[in-house]
Amino acid sequence: MSWALLHHRGRTSISKDGPVNRSHHQLRIQGLSHSFGDKVAIDHLDWSLPDRGVVGLVGPNGAGKTTLFSLIAGFLRVQQGSIEVLGAASPGHPSLVSRVAVMPQDAIFARDVSIGDQLMFLRALDGVRGATAVQEVVATMESVGLAGELDRGAAVLSHGMGKRLGVAQALLGSPELILFDEPTSGLDPANAKQVRQLIRELGKTALVIVSSHNLLELQDLIDEIAVIADGQMIESGTIEEVTRRGRRFEIRVGRLVSEEEAQQLDQTEHVRKSIVAGDRITVDLDGSGEGGIDAALCALLGGLLELGLPPHEMREGASLEEAYLRITGDEASAQLEE
Repeated sequence: MSWALLHHRGRTSISKDGPVNRSHHQLRIQGLSHSFGDKVAIDHLDWSLPDRGVVGLVGPNGAGKTTLFSLIAGFLRVQQGSIEVLGAASPGHPSLVSRVAVMPQDAIFARDVSIGDQLMFLRALDGVRGATAVQEVVATMESVGLAGELDRGAAVLSHGMGKRLGVAQALLGSPELILFDEPTSGLDPANAKQVRQLIRELGKTALVIVSSHNLLELQDLIDEIAVIADGQMIESGTIEEVTRRGRRFEIRVGRLVSEEEAQQLDQTEHVRKSIVAGDRITVDLDGSGEGGIDAALCALLGGLLELGLPPHEMREGASLEEAYLRITGDEASAQLEE
């Protein structure tokens, strides 16, 4: 088959209308637990996600992210609890063929078989053949800017092109739930930007879950975030919700802070943790109570004034990275940055 000829006969396009008959929740997990021998990988985890959008899944190394992805995709059998995917009672159900897609961190393709033929084979595994499969393959490769590579083997592709091919493989069949594991890892800025744009576009018509350690990148990409640690879901919500529930403030006061004053500050209402270094104080506030972060900030300022420590400078941090470090603890940051 000449893929170049098929490509130049006319451009095709991937439907942006999205699948029909969606349930309110594309993914619903209840009481999920999974162990490997004595090692508990997932521990009574609950998680529900809406019908579309881009969701980030983050956590320290060994938190259970890969196991959770494998369970959602049906690669592992559920041991305890339940997973409802796109209305199906269990992952791997025949009704989910072509509706759930996974892009592993390092997707592997045959080096010497044409990319077009490999993608056609993948469609055949899902029962899609002939002109329909050809149209899907060409349209998908066009969407990632690789339509001109259909006749070539994976051996000639650069790392960035290989990543985009992995994205194309995940897009075949217009899936409704797509799992991406580190989709931009190892990419140069231009290729990473293109992959992010593709993911944003996908989030308009499908539910996309992205597992990544790059929090700065995720903050501008995702609609919601979930933080997992020790196999448990410890925080989830929109970016605004997660960053507002607790914030970090860096404060400079007019004099050195004594050890006794530091201890008193640590006991102030809404203060999760404070770190004192000379005349500078870093405070993590809990904004989950009544009045939210505004009430917590008022309590902090009142506590500082009572101690005779009026702020001379204050910088507020509300980044996703700061929220992550607050949620998981600073010790996890070293793992996150690896």
